[in-house]
Amino acid sequence: MNKLSKIAAAVAVLAAFASTNTFAETASDTVDAKAGIQPAMELVCTDVSFGVWRIPARTGAATTITLDKGTGDVVASGNTSRVAQSTANASWLHNRGTCTLSGSTAANGASVTITMSGNTAMPFDAANSTTTGFAGLNAPTTAVSGMQATLDAPATVTLGAGGSATFYIGGVLTIPGTISANNYGGYKTTTSATVTANDGV
Repeated sequence: MNKLSKIAAAVAVLAAFASTNTFAETASDTVDAKAGIQPAMELVCTDVSFGVWRIPARTGAATTITLDKGTGDVVASGNTSRVAQSTANASWLHNRGTCTLSGSTAANGASVTITMSGNTAMPFDAANSTTTGFAGLNAPTTAVSGMQATLDAPATVTLGAGGSATFYIGGVLTIPGTISANNYGGYKTTTSATVTANDGV
């Protein structure tokens, strides 16, 4: 092959290569990754409500309101003279705290230990209806001194399907013996109790 033929052949090869790549295209996009983490076990509890009680202005012995964690029943004892629960509004009724446990990896039927801290002699202060949830019940002009509550939970609960369980918080409310007209209104504890569940896993 002479020199001219070699050049022609090379040009042909280049032309063929160019023709095969003239219309080549590329495309690209981005790919992200995502993940999430949650507690292995979660406990969510609602507040305890002892309800709204009608008590006359007085100077005397204290009144005790006991909310049973097992049955949800409430009863007044101690100084109960002219003391009655008010049912004027549905939001004023008593309610146990409800605790829902989920996400335990312990076996179905396993016993979970429940403990509480900060749950004794919990002090109260004046609170408005937004804070208490007692519709239409304003904060008192002057907060009564010495009102307190002690809350209690079951010592153990049994896990159900899916590592879940539900249990209730009750307790005892002490309303002081000295009550004046300025003390009437809504109250809420100034400290919170902590509920802890231990499934042993």
